[in-house]
Amino acid sequence: MVERFLIVTLLLSLISFSSTVFASSPPCSSISITGLPLVRNISEIPQDNYGRAGLSHITVAGSILHGMNEVEVWLQTFSPGTHTPIHRHSCEEVFIVLKGSGTLYIASNSHMKYPGNPEEHFIFPNSTFHIPVNDAHQLWNTNEHEDLQVLVIISRPPVKVFTYDDWSMPHNAAKLKFPYYWDEQCSQEPLKDEL
Repeated sequence: MVERFLIVTLLLSLISFSSTVFASSPPCSSISITGLPLVRNISEIPQDNYGRAGLSHITVAGSILHGMNEVEVWLQTFSPGTHTPIHRHSCEEVFIVLKGSGTLYIASNSHMKYPGNPEEHFIFPNSTFHIPVNDAHQLWNTNEHEDLQVLVIISRPPVKVFTYDDWSMPHNAAKLKFPYYWDEQCSQEPLKDEL
């Protein structure tokens, strides 16, 4: 428990910002992390479900909103029975499960024509896992009684997401979503497939 607290505290203090600065700024301002206070209250950071019932997403530190270049950090909460789409992206991703439990589905065959049958992994409080570049995966809150809350760290932001209707859908038929929902208001970059 102490280790989890220290890890989360360290991550958040390394990338946190003053909420008062952002509260008075437009959502797409080009605020740089240089010179801003390190500590920020997560409960004061805007959250949204971006049209996905059962999701609460907070960009704790982002490339487009906060000027991060190498990593982006999200706090996501999934209500019981909710899940991400089956998807892949051209970045690495690390999860820390803060509370709740669920199931990670991951197909590590990005070199094949389609994701294939995914491996199933139980996730639980204090567990951590990583998603390699372009491995199709899906996260489910399979706990009927408790929210699943995860801290997510991605490399190479902003994220370009390719979604699948099912595990047998060919990679070249996956739908590109870029900018992703929480970056839409601010992004001006052209679409590009990196697989």
